[in-house]
Amino acid sequence: MGPTLNFHFPWHLSVDAGMLYERFHKDVSQGLVVFRLSEVNFGQYFSASANGWLFPLQLKYTFGARPFSPFINAGATLRHLGPFDGAGTQVESSLQPQPASLHLETGRDLDVAETVGAGVRWRAGPFDVWPEIRFLHWTSTYYQPAQNQLMLMVGVTFPAGR
Repeated sequence: MGPTLNFHFPWHLSVDAGMLYERFHKDVSQGLVVFRLSEVNFGQYFSASANGWLFPLQLKYTFGARPFSPFINAGATLRHLGPFDGAGTQVESSLQPQPASLHLETGRDLDVAETVGAGVRWRAGPFDVWPEIRFLHWTSTYYQPAQNQLMLMVGVTFPAGR
């Protein structure tokens, strides 16, 4: 969910720049870990979340200016992923569960995804509704729940465009 700016050009071309919010979640569990003979961890479980901000920049071509017009788009999506913060439990050498917290810095500024999409523009009175399927291929392998991602997006524009 987020705002989008559209810049319209001749020949049914436009450039869309947006900002989207995405919440990331990660569960971490480990078994027996021995740091030194005096420090033994019999297991731990953490649940952590991070905020992600996506910045898509797309070139869009709309087929015609009818009330129901298909479109295609292509471009790039930049992503900034914040730190993972969370809490959990661990079992130390005393065999008693102990509360634990987790703070994991991502150490990355921006990730880039090659992005393509297709959808339709549907004029509904004073509104344009833009359902779209968008495919993202992340170029880095750093914290990717999946390197290829499919998103279903719905945009609403008021007033309706030309």
